[in-house]
This record gives sequence, C-alpha cells and structure tokens, in this order.
Amino acid sequence: MIDHDIARLLPAYRFGNVLSVKSFPHGLSGAAVYDVATDAGEFVVRVLARSNREQWHRYITQLRVVADAGIAPPLAWVDEGERATVSPKIEAQLSTALADPVARPQAIASVVDTLARLHRLPAEAFGAADPVAIARLLWDDQVAKPGFPAWALPAVARIDSAAALLDADPRRAPGHNDMNPTNVLWDGSRIWLVDWDSAGLAHPYYDLAVLSMFLRLDDSTALDLLSRQEGTRISADQAETFRGLRQLGAVFCGAMFLYLSGDLAANVPRHLDETPTLLQFYARLRTGELALRTPLGQATFGAAMLKEAVTAG
Repeated sequence: MIDHDIARLLPAYRFGNVLSVKSFPHGLSGAAVYDVATDAGEFVVRVLARSNREQWHRYITQLRVVADAGIAPPLAWVDEGERATVSPKIEAQLSTALADPVARPQAIASVVDTLARLHRLPAEAFGAADPVAIARLLWDDQVAKPGFPAWALPAVARIDSAAALLDADPRRAPGHNDMNPTNVLWDGSRIWLVDWDSAGLAHPYYDLAVLSMFLRLDDSTALDLLSRQEGTRISADQAETFRGLRQLGAVFCGAMFLYLSGDLAANVPRHLDETPTLLQFYARLRTGELALRTPLGQATFGAAMLKEAVTAG
C-alpha cells in the first residue's frame, strides 16, 4: 500500500492532510500496519485486506468491544469496505515502563488489572480460541523441517500436559491470547493491548502465564500477580495449571518464531548448551548483536523459548 492509498482511508474532514506514512513488516495475521502522521495527530492504520468477510466481522466485533472497554486503544475510524482500522498512536511499549524503577510497578499492576477487566467482558462477542491446537500445528510444521534441533523434542510433552490441565479446568473467558510484550503499550500512566487477531475465549490464566514467560518473572511473583488478577488466593492445583500454561506459551511462541525464521538448519543452535536462555537472548538484543526482524534473531528467540520449555522444573 502506498501513501495515496493511506490518504484514501483517512477522510480529510476527520484527519486533514496525511503528512507521512511509515509501514511495518507483515506479521502472522497478514495485516498491513502503518504509522501515519496527519494534521489531526499521529495514528496507527491497520489493514486486514486478506481476511474474508467472516474473519473481518469477528475481528472488528471483538475489537470494538475491547476498545469501548478502554482495553485496546480507541477506534478513531473504521473503513468496513477496506477492512481498515485507525487508532491513536501510543508511543511506548511495556519495556519502556519496565526499565523505569518508578513506572515498573504501576505498569505491571495496570497489566494485571486490564487483564482482569478483559476477562469480565461479555463472552458473546468472542469466538473460541484453542492455543493447544495451534501450538500442535506450529510444532508439527517445525519438527518436520531440516535443522529442527533434537534437544527441543521433549518440549512436545508440554503441549500434552497443558491439554490435560485445560480438560480438567474448563473455565474460559475473553482473552487476548498473544501477550508478547510488544503488544502491550504504555502511555505513561497505563497500558493498552494491541494486535487482537488471536483474541477469543481461552483459559483466564493464559494471558498472564504467557506474559510472565516472556518477562521471566519468578514463580512467586507471577503467582502473586495471578492472585491479584483473580481476586482470590491461588490453590496448589491452580498454580500447577498456571505453570502448565506458561510452558505451553513457551512452546507455542518458540515454534511460532521458528516458523517466522524460515531456514532452521542455518539459524537454530544445534545443541542445548549453545542455545541462549531468554535473559541471554534479551541481552544480545540490547547490544544489537541480534535483531528480531532477521531470520537469525527469530530462530534464536524461538530456540531460547523452547529451551525455557524443556528445562522448566
């Protein structure tokens, strides 16, 4: 999509002139995403041109619900025909707040409170989500590729374990289901959740479990946050479910980043002791040694998450 196409999506009477457009690489959803500066301010334009009518209807129905609830950024404009949404741009990600000792506790509390509000929304607006089934599909696709590391094979047991835990605990609630920290924005006082393509009814622990995996929160801290989200003390069985979903998230996200990387043979560490931990991976990101938009960075990130899954106690 070129600049004049973006201008066509933003009515002049609402946004004035389009001053600049910056595009971003497509994600798994196939959505095209743009930062757009206009006379009326800065916005994010998201175009789901590849979605069919049913997918678009489900997506925009859910997005309107979470935007109206103040969980996703407000919708400044929706073009139904072009399947495009326009929202105010929020500059910072969660990582900005986490790096600030003053803002960190406020941001984490805001995440937990936001997830609790999300889980209380009416279920009727959300379809079913099945992270176990999607994790299996991603896993099976990656295992079949040349270069998939033998050390990661035991991680499949984490999918089976999570499936059993979810069968035993059928609670489901509206969930975001893609709690990569890059999807958590910080406006200086509170967080907002973006990228709702995977949203749907899922176990209420799943979002926090996945985020705690990405952030490498210790068990005690993560369970304290879960207790705050749920408004009650967490039992031993509930803690086991949370840990199982955290490990499922590691396998799911690990397989997804291997998928994004493409060529496993050239990029995935062959041995477990050569594979960085998540903390080591994040350190290499900060130094610029690795970048998440490169196949090597994506494969290394995926491998680090699979290492998290196979070495978890």
